Order: sequence, then C-alpha cells, then structure tokens
Amino acid sequence: MEALSHNNINDFLAVAGDFLNADPVNNSVHLTSADAAVQGRRTPTALISLHDNGTVVGAVTQMDGRPLHVAAMPPAAAPLVVAALGDREINEVTGTRERVDAFRTLWREGGEELYALRLYRLEDLVVPDVHGESRQATPADDDLITRWWTAFVAELDGLPRAEAEKRAADSRWMPAGHVVWQVDGVPVSWAASTTPIGGVSRVGPVYTPPEHRRHGYAAAATAAVSQWAYSEGVDHVVLTADLANSTANSVYQGIGFRAVSDWSEYSWA
Repeated sequence: MEALSHNNINDFLAVAGDFLNADPVNNSVHLTSADAAVQGRRTPTALISLHDNGTVVGAVTQMDGRPLHVAAMPPAAAPLVVAALGDREINEVTGTRERVDAFRTLWREGGEELYALRLYRLEDLVVPDVHGESRQATPADDDLITRWWTAFVAELDGLPRAEAEKRAADSRWMPAGHVVWQVDGVPVSWAASTTPIGGVSRVGPVYTPPEHRRHGYAAAATAAVSQWAYSEGVDHVVLTADLANSTANSVYQGIGFRAVSDWSEYSWA
C-alpha cells in the first residue's frame, strides 16, 4: 500500500473521486468538503489518496480549520497517512471509530475524545403526528436561524457565545435546505440539511429552544427536512447523533433512522 499527497482538489478527485462516490453514505463528509473546496469555500490542507497495487483503496482529507477526516482510510493505512502528513499540525481527527483509533494512537499521545457519535441512514420515514406545520425558511428567517444556530453550537460544545457565533458562522454555508416547524404561526423548531452530493443529503443541525422541547417538534422538523431532501432527488438521507444524547438518538430512530456506523471525534487541543 502507498499514500499519495495531492496539492489540488481537482487532481485529488480525479484519482479518488470514484472511490469516494462508491460509498456516499459513509463518505458524505469527504464529498461535501471536497465539493466546498471545488467551489472555493474551503481550502484543503491535506488531500491523500491510498493505493494498493494500483487500485485506490482509501482517502484522507482535511480542510482549513476543520478536523482531519479519516472515514475512508483503511485502518492498516494509518502509518502511511502519519508519514504523509509529516510535521503538519493536526489537533483534531474525526471519522469512524476504528479508523480514528488507528490514526490517533500513532499520531501522538494524550488528547481526549470530544464526541462518541453514531451515523444513521433513513430507511422508512415515519412522519410523526405533531401539532403544527412545516415551511421552508425564507430570508426573513435569517436572524432567527443565526440565533438558533449559535445556541445549538453553544449548547453542544459548551462554548461562550462569542466562540459559538464564530463556529456557527464558519458552518453557515453548508446546509441547502432549512425547514422551520411552527405552531400557530410561531417558529418552535428548525432543521437543516446539506446540499445533495453523491445522492446523499446530511441532516443537521436540528435545534429546538428549551421552552419548546418535549413536544415532538424536533422529530417533526427532521422528518420535514428529510422530505425536502427526497424532493431534491437524493437516494439517501443521513445524520450523525451524539451518543451522549439518548433523547436525540431515540427521536431519530423513532422516525425511521437506522444505525450505519459508530464514529469518534478526538482532539489534542
């Protein structure tokens, strides 16, 4: 096996694109990141293709300001990836658990797992019977979504508002579909989903303010944005849930999401 580093996103995709597109569910993050790089919204800092006897068998990507992504890296290739990265500063890695573990144990000592995650794919959508209705977000919802996105990041990562605002702004371009769930005209929940890439759309964020929780609104919003994604012609709708949040995992399973793989996000910061 050998690792080849690429300096250009188009060169990388010419080599590894078919491999990534062969499993768009597990490689959704790779594909959306690569698409962002092609469109000039992200700057690649690591693009590595992995080969075995001339056949592409894996890939590793990183965009500026984002974790190293190893979901498509065979665990056995971890030493090659470490060597290819050289002295680059890698403070965070994410991907399926066995691949993250293979990389981090070789990269350096210390650090901690930030999140234990589970990737889900929607099998048969069960639309919940919840009071209210969905609608597509409009430009008039921009301030509301910005506030809710910031609150989502602050709650998820335990960050002060200023840092949460910065992280939310950094990710704001990603979703293409925004659905607001409202009751009697009042917005009570929101769900977003990424631009369909490789026949896959990835749901997230999903946020309900504390005062509106425990009414099923998050499930309703998630189902609605999944229906939006299907209307855009996707083959698969996926999402990633924090395993520490048993309520969220139960909600997603209740509307038809089924586990695909377990993931980890690990940091040395």
